[in-house]
Amino acid sequence: MKTIPTITVFCTAALWILYVDAFTHHCRPMYSINGNNARRISGPISQAAATSSNQIQDEGDSASLLGKNQSSPSEFRSLSQPTMIRGERYYNATNNSSLPSPIEIANRLNIQPTKEASSQEWQRAWKTHKRLIPLLHSTDRCKPPDSSLNIACMWWKALSGNDKSSPVYDDGLAYDLLPSVWRKLVSSKVRRFYPRLHHGNVELRTAYLDKCVRDIVQEVRVNSNTTKIRLVCMGAGYDTRGIKLLERGWVDTVVELDLPNVVDAKKRLFQRLQKRRPLLRGMELPTLIPSDFNDMADVKVKLEALLKDDDTAAAQEEWFTIFVFEGVMIYLDEGIPSALLNVSSTVLRDKKGKGALCLADRLENVPGGDPEAGILELESNGWKIIDWSPKPGLARHMLSARLLLHEG
Repeated sequence: MKTIPTITVFCTAALWILYVDAFTHHCRPMYSINGNNARRISGPISQAAATSSNQIQDEGDSASLLGKNQSSPSEFRSLSQPTMIRGERYYNATNNSSLPSPIEIANRLNIQPTKEASSQEWQRAWKTHKRLIPLLHSTDRCKPPDSSLNIACMWWKALSGNDKSSPVYDDGLAYDLLPSVWRKLVSSKVRRFYPRLHHGNVELRTAYLDKCVRDIVQEVRVNSNTTKIRLVCMGAGYDTRGIKLLERGWVDTVVELDLPNVVDAKKRLFQRLQKRRPLLRGMELPTLIPSDFNDMADVKVKLEALLKDDDTAAAQEEWFTIFVFEGVMIYLDEGIPSALLNVSSTVLRDKKGKGALCLADRLENVPGGDPEAGILELESNGWKIIDWSPKPGLARHMLSARLLLHEG
């Protein structure tokens, strides 16, 4: 009879504790927007959830753009956490009153809802996870730098990506990004034993953004079968969405912007991914561009360079650009999230381009899930909301928008 190594038992038990966490559910009205008309979908109100709504945390918000204390490729070290996450001062029961429950969002996206648990369980699990991350990457030759939940998201998305019953199933793509040996703890055979908590909440975002991109692509293809589609992921971290959509033929090219040290680490991760998935060697991978989002001048220069040939007479192809934001805005300086929306729409219009926006993040000037506030924030920055689906958590705003064309 084979004996199970003690370290394997320990790590399995520790990871199990990690996912015995809490995500308090809210039952709130949901809004679906078509143009400027908001439709309220009523739902029951949970008093217990309402009283504890200020304790809800959002699992999986990328902080890859903090831009401080960056770790070197030769050692694993987490980036320092800011003392204040932008938007936390808005985070209370009153302002959460317009947010739907995760169950409502999960039903809409056809995925399993997250498990209900106490905030104390969540906090204990969260501390356990933070302690485990260095261990899980102790033998990782790629040594990706961690910044808040960047590394955690890799593991959570691998769990969801290994679930064949989920719309975000990726045939082990995210799983193949993880370090050898340790990744077996979230393999397809083990995945089903984890309660649906952290990774279930991140799965909400992933499913929404994938659906958002797919719907836009289908709309573009119906109108023109010759238009090329460019996906621009703003702060992608170690996400594999770009490769997944290239494999499926949804988009023609993918560009990802992130901090220089994150970009360097992802290049190493891509090399490992190509070794494990040889078919990727003959495929164009996402173009990785270093940029600090808190430096808006740098962002504008990078985006202008990206779209520089779209409006020239020599342009042989028509491009449609889809911007994607996922869990990055809450870690940026005040005013930057709105400025990012504005510069992306401005550069598109200046280049006479066409485009759309898919977002699962935290908007400025929108404390809760109020659709009118969301419409105002997006329109003031050059976008027209098509769908509005907020959820509980710091990265609470999920939406689809189209480029707002100014008359004259």
